[in-house]
Amino acid sequence: SDLFGHRCVDMAVPSSLRLLGRPSTLENSDICGLYVHSGWNEGRATYLQVGSNSALYFRNGTWVVDRCGVRDSDMAAAWAKDHRQPSPLGLAWAVWKSGAKDFVADPNVMALEAPDVTLISRRADISGEYTFAGVSEGYPYYSKGDMLIRYHHEGRKWLVAGTEHKGNHCIAYAEAQETMHPGYGFLKWQLWNASTGQWNADDSCHCLAAPSVIHVLGRHPQACNARICGTYHLVGVREGRPLYLLPGKKAVIRYAPESDRWLIDFDALSEPGILGRILQWAIGGAASEACSAFADAKGSTHPGHVDLEWHVWENSQNRAVLDPCVRATSAPVKLQVSGRGAPQENGDICGEYLLVGLHKGWPAYQKPGVTMAIRREKSRWIIDREGLRDSLTCVAYASATPGFEHPGDGGSRRWHVYESCSGCHALDLAITVRVEDPASGEPNAKRQRVESTVTTSHAHFGA
Repeated sequence: SDLFGHRCVDMAVPSSLRLLGRPSTLENSDICGLYVHSGWNEGRATYLQVGSNSALYFRNGTWVVDRCGVRDSDMAAAWAKDHRQPSPLGLAWAVWKSGAKDFVADPNVMALEAPDVTLISRRADISGEYTFAGVSEGYPYYSKGDMLIRYHHEGRKWLVAGTEHKGNHCIAYAEAQETMHPGYGFLKWQLWNASTGQWNADDSCHCLAAPSVIHVLGRHPQACNARICGTYHLVGVREGRPLYLLPGKKAVIRYAPESDRWLIDFDALSEPGILGRILQWAIGGAASEACSAFADAKGSTHPGHVDLEWHVWENSQNRAVLDPCVRATSAPVKLQVSGRGAPQENGDICGEYLLVGLHKGWPAYQKPGVTMAIRREKSRWIIDREGLRDSLTCVAYASATPGFEHPGDGGSRRWHVYESCSGCHALDLAITVRVEDPASGEPNAKRQRVESTVTTSHAHFGA
């Protein structure tokens, strides 16, 4: 999923937000959750809740949460007064209370922009993707195994710390500079050096609202510059945006601010000693806009969005030509479908599916050794025994969640499976689609914390 987010260029609103603060013991606590940007209503952003039909949107002068989606109605589960802003961040909410037969102010409810983040550093123990884990004193905190990124109010700093660290004890920190989450490339990080007993500025350490890997797919193998396809890894920051490297091919995806484009560049790191030059080049090396492929950024904070259109250099035409088949995505390489018993009709839809490419511009998955595939068809994800074809016929389908590029971990809602006895597809609430760690085959650590022993050196950031 694109939980790392990007800002919509039209009115600079977040692509996702989280409504938080209503305890599960209270009425209407289900308004809380993740909401993804799905469009506009009355000139303001509209958000749909992942896993339900609820919508958070602007209606008749107020922001409302409506379980029935966007509609012309006076009904709502919660509302907030408008302050003439394009998104509902920072508003005071009132929630319906049946006993009072009225909306009652709840100061704990808040809408917060808190995308998942990736930390890159020379220290492997703190590097990796961090998942939103909760809110403390009005700020999000993030987890990765036994590591946390959290806000320290007194020092106004973002801290990287172990779960055992309290107060301002940490391994790394950055001055917050009024940011509401740590995923900004301009933050300057300090790392504790246990051997010298000092804090050291680390220009290679960055925390970004961007995925750790991006897959470029879809270029025909015999076409010019088919070499652009592959898996690119986040290695740094350039021009305030993430910098991705294609291992073994000396290619990068970088941002060009002059044209507001993402470029796939095979020449930026063509000299010997590529790994040693990444940091130096990212900080200040000169760069032209010569490239093998480009896509207009359209306000995106990273290039892994399937809606970006890529132009690829064609030697025969001496220019870059739009290739509608090429897409860059942060979709996972492995999904696990489960919940339907083997004895049940069509129970064999369950199992492991691997990313095999694109279908109609969307990531496509297939079961190893058979034709069974998961593909996107209009506003649905479908499971098709006949593989990747142009057809509405399928054995199962689910609604696609706006803002998600794959059907896993909330990217698909309410699966329906074909039953021959009724001659139609029937709802099966037991079916789930989960992202798996490709190495271990276990549910991804982004969605399920895996406890492990981490040895860390830390200090007070004021030391």
